[in-house]
Amino acid sequence: MSLQMIDLIKMLRTPLELNARAGDKILIITDTAIEPVLWQALAAAANTMGIEATIAIMTPRATHALNPTSAICQAAKDPETDIVVYMTSTALAHSPLNAELLDIGKRHILMEELTTSMLKPDGPAGADYKAMNVLGKKVEEIFSRGKFIHVTCPNGTDLTASIEGRPGRAIAGTIFRMRDNGAGGCAFPDGETHICPVEGTGQGRVVFDLTAHSVGALKDPIVLTIENGFVIKIEGGPQADAWKRILETHGDAASYNAPAEIALGLNPNVRPTGVMRTDKKMYGTAHIGLGDTVTLGGTCHAKLRLEGVISKPKIVVDGKTVAENGKILV
Repeated sequence: MSLQMIDLIKMLRTPLELNARAGDKILIITDTAIEPVLWQALAAAANTMGIEATIAIMTPRATHALNPTSAICQAAKDPETDIVVYMTSTALAHSPLNAELLDIGKRHILMEELTTSMLKPDGPAGADYKAMNVLGKKVEEIFSRGKFIHVTCPNGTDLTASIEGRPGRAIAGTIFRMRDNGAGGCAFPDGETHICPVEGTGQGRVVFDLTAHSVGALKDPIVLTIENGFVIKIEGGPQADAWKRILETHGDAASYNAPAEIALGLNPNVRPTGVMRTDKKMYGTAHIGLGDTVTLGGTCHAKLRLEGVISKPKIVVDGKTVAENGKILV
């Protein structure tokens, strides 16, 4: 089914209805690799709600977590900007700009890698966000009270880490408060509960078998070996080699920090497409990150942030099984 502009406007009102109000001013950051109809529809949706939208368009960044142009950065930090929307082909959530915006109390909505197909009524944008938040909060409580997390999978994943003292966060389209100054963020389409493990505690093996940042749907698994909180080896086929090149070209030692995040997908409407924006939100999957953790309340400042998805993980917190074989058990 081909979506008309009116359909896109209707779907893109959802994140605005959840997070904004008449009189707000939003900045939509986008790039030339994003379908223009998407930012046009979001701006139109804002207009129907009495929200003023400014559009900032740039060429795509070389990789995830790199800053937009300096002109766009200044617009995002403008005191009159209430919400910044990242509708870009690369992820900006872990960019230096986003860390600055959190420091000054800004709110953001992540729509990186958005496509028109994600906005179909029966797709991830049309899921029951209230129900996802209820489920997500249950997982959040387990994560927040937990001390030790263990992720395994028949594909060879066997990862442990400390989560003691770190808060779990459930996000399903509603901006969650991350700082005392009111700063926070969410994504759309959305649906996950995540936690940032304690740096330096990760041990084991991670096997991504579904999708990964910068390379899309995986033809061969990407295998990470993690010791004392850092990736020491990346194995697999050409897509694993692409990750190696990205890290060698754009990264630093801190970019190998892992696990930077362990997250459980909540969205039952996601069907794998090879795009991280939605694949990592798929119900019962896990996505694990490496690199920067500042946005999630961690201590690792890194140039890069990369994530991959495990299709059917078993996640155990302090002996309690939270998810297994594609099902959430809380």
